[in-house]
Parts: sequence; C-alpha cells; structure tokens
Amino acid sequence: MCVSVFSGSVDRLTGLAMLVSGAAAMGMKVELFLQLWGAYAFKKDVISKNMNFSEFPDKAPEVAKRLQELKLPSWFELIKEAKKVGDVKIYLCSTAAAIWNVKKEDLELVDEVIGAGEWAEKSSEADITLFV
Repeated sequence: MCVSVFSGSVDRLTGLAMLVSGAAAMGMKVELFLQLWGAYAFKKDVISKNMNFSEFPDKAPEVAKRLQELKLPSWFELIKEAKKVGDVKIYLCSTAAAIWNVKKEDLELVDEVIGAGEWAEKSSEADITLFV
C-alpha cells in the first residue's frame, strides 16, 4: 500500500494512522510519501503542538477531548507502533524538504528523502494507492 500524505491535519492523519496500523498488522508493506503539509506535521517541533483539523474546525476541541477520553493513541503513536511491528517505510518528498528547509533528521520516523519520480515508480508497483 502506497499513500501520498499531503494533509497535515490531525483528523486526516488520524484516519491515515488507522489505515497504516491495520495494514501493518495484516502483514502488508506500507509506504508513505510526505508532501507539503504532511511533511510539516512530521517535524519534530510540530508533532506535539499540531491541533489543526481540516473538517468542521469548530468541532476540533470536542473531537480532541473525545479522543483523549477514549484513550486512543495519537496518530503519531499509531504510526510509530506500526513501524515497529510491520513493514512501514516513510519517505520525505525532496521538494517538501526544500520548502520547509529540513533534512530527514528534522522529522520523526522518516527513513529516506526521495523525489516525485522515485515515488511515482514505487506507487506504480503497489496494489493499493491512496492520497490523504
């Protein structure tokens, strides 16, 4: 499964994390390609502060509170755990790295920096491709 991760909002990243953890638990190979806002969300200095929601922003505090009440792990913790138990690779888009002026070391969980062409090649070989 290959997922292009463009969004950096908590609601979409939470949905992504559920898919990634489920696929990893099923033994599927999972590859993520962090683009613009997706790359920004994985920055070490952003992860714990990000409370941006893309849908119904007025509901963000209510949803955040409910996620805490349910004691669900954060999107970041779910993906981190999926990397431990499964075959999950995370790639940083080289253009996003240039936009945010970051290196692989500035982001959490990133395995490698690659360009769009290499990602297109990887995606073309996947049985499942998604865009978040």
